[in-house]
Amino acid sequence: MKFLILTPDFPLWDGGVAAWAEKLSFFLAQAGHEVQVATPLQLPGDPGYDARQNYHVTRLRNVKDRYFKYAYSQWRLGSLLRNGGFDHLIALTWFPYANAALRLAPDIPLTLFAHGNDFLENRWQRPFWNARMRKAFTGARRIIAVSRETERALHETVPNLQNRVHVLFPAVDPNEFLPVAAVKGPPVLLSLGRVVSRKGQDMVIRALPAILNEFPDTEYWIAGRGSDTERLKTLAAELGVQSRVQFLGLVPQEERVRLYQRCTIYLMPSRTIAEKGDFEGFGITYLEANACEKPVIGGRSGGVADAVVDGMTGFLVDPNSAAEISEKTLRLLRDPALAMQMGRRGRERIISELNWKMTTDKLLNLLANES
Repeated sequence: MKFLILTPDFPLWDGGVAAWAEKLSFFLAQAGHEVQVATPLQLPGDPGYDARQNYHVTRLRNVKDRYFKYAYSQWRLGSLLRNGGFDHLIALTWFPYANAALRLAPDIPLTLFAHGNDFLENRWQRPFWNARMRKAFTGARRIIAVSRETERALHETVPNLQNRVHVLFPAVDPNEFLPVAAVKGPPVLLSLGRVVSRKGQDMVIRALPAILNEFPDTEYWIAGRGSDTERLKTLAAELGVQSRVQFLGLVPQEERVRLYQRCTIYLMPSRTIAEKGDFEGFGITYLEANACEKPVIGGRSGGVADAVVDGMTGFLVDPNSAAEISEKTLRLLRDPALAMQMGRRGRERIISELNWKMTTDKLLNLLANES
């Protein structure tokens, strides 16, 4: 079969959507299918990355304005869809490409992914965008929700989707994210992802004084970029913990693996910010840390409960409670055997249930059964 994957994010850009697009492309191609990706050019190294892949990548102009981006997609995808001979279209988010695909290639089945923010954020509730968002979801042949909570929220937001919504969790390649022998040094708490309010890095900083009171050499590493960085630096200074917090910025993929391997506990106490429609659909980074045999702590919100098995692969906490975050962190720091056990259970889950080969096979089965 020949697939066209339409995605607004793709490596070298990071994030959950980019991870989905990259891994589906690779494993579909590895399974013998012909794959073409259409995605914006975002970073200078993108062409070099594309040339190393086992599929073809078409880079589109990176249009910033939302309205122009939407209009551009209608025009730019025309030649791809008319001349591509595709059997299936996969859109990793409805914006900006799904409506263009439905209009320009109505006879080619479209599989559309739903994550959370891609249909819940306030901007999509404005009449112009809401109408187009609903049209995309109602026009898709099938919809993949990345968590059970995403599925629930989508049915609530876009009614009458009937039995076209299927839940398929993200995954990790256990051959890429590998455990290593324990590294000597101070305890390291790690958060990796966009530095925005939803991710909850501020609550880890608020929990630090209690953690440092018992483990004074603990370090907190924040990897990623985002609009909340300066606020977090100010908060760390106000609480007197700035010397224990490191802001690492955007890190390349190979460095991400090393960070997981070095950390003691992975924390991302994500929360839902209802007034903004800001929602954690799943959280692939919990799985990445688990694959490196690290215990994880996640916020009890959105689809995180599908990523973190509470009490087994890590802990779920109230994302607005610094006390609960510090309590669960201290429990793992005090009990290295428990931390190791949770990390190992997490990796076992990746190998048996949540690896990209299995996820790609599940998607192919859905396509075969509903074509």
